[in-house]
Amino acid sequence: MISVNERAVKLVEKMILDPEGYKVEVHNICGAHVIDCGVNADGSWEAAKLMTEILFGGLNEVTYETFPEMIDGVYYNAVHVYSDHTVLQQAACNISGWELRPGKYAPVLAGPGRTLARKEGDWLSNYSDYSDKYTKAVLTVEQGTMLTEDAVKDLVDAVGIEAKNIYILVAASGSIACSVQVSARILEQTLHRLLEEGFNLDNIVEAHGICVIPPVVKDDMIAMGRLNDVLIYGGQSTYTVDCEDSEVEAIIDKITSDKSSAYGRMFKEIYEENGCDFYKVPMEMYSPAKVVIINQRTGRVFKAGAFNLDILAQSFNTTK
Repeated sequence: MISVNERAVKLVEKMILDPEGYKVEVHNICGAHVIDCGVNADGSWEAAKLMTEILFGGLNEVTYETFPEMIDGVYYNAVHVYSDHTVLQQAACNISGWELRPGKYAPVLAGPGRTLARKEGDWLSNYSDYSDKYTKAVLTVEQGTMLTEDAVKDLVDAVGIEAKNIYILVAASGSIACSVQVSARILEQTLHRLLEEGFNLDNIVEAHGICVIPPVVKDDMIAMGRLNDVLIYGGQSTYTVDCEDSEVEAIIDKITSDKSSAYGRMFKEIYEENGCDFYKVPMEMYSPAKVVIINQRTGRVFKAGAFNLDILAQSFNTTK
């Protein structure tokens, strides 16, 4: 059986062996390895690439390219992602929101380490019964400050293995690392919508996608808004499936962000209106801008959604 943690640890070790090259800082907190990829450290494009590949379970590489559309007269970078084990990678490693213990949620925590500590009622159980048995774990945390000792102890307790075998990558919303790895969630952004609309995830063969990477801003609230805006308005996922065409027809026009009642507004505004609570934001907003589904059984190509360059331009020029 594939061990996503075993593969991810190999990527983390590259950073630990060359922190200066990757522009990261390595700390020991309560015995755990905590790698600052974009809080006090600047981070780098290469560190961002490794962090993203860790969130894909070490199973696929990511690449950078230029986003094909100009936004307010500017060509921005984009991340291109590939997923050959889509449910395992996106649901077990990349999806955020983890109940560390009853009533204590960590919405910006992700990584393959969650597969070592299957919790009853965890979102992962809706997607897969996969469980990793590796002796080391990798987690990622999105926040603007370094982890406290108490926070690290919480994570160690949740994973259930020795602290010395746990690697935690931390990056602020306003960092290169976070900008890349969140943009790369375009596949996960689609997977959960497919599940919610009743599509059989066993039909999925592979997935790939592209999403514009937002300009970095040190204000975490503005950065968080841009990170969500690029998924909602500037990302396309392409899924290859094997099923009856009718199964795709039943969901294709329901899973893009333009079907949300809140569509057409910047995420930051919607988030603030909902008390800065991710769980109160209409779930349909957590949808991709564009989706392409290729049915290899019949050869048909289904398409829905569109990029919204005007909202992206507004988001990228917001400074307060």
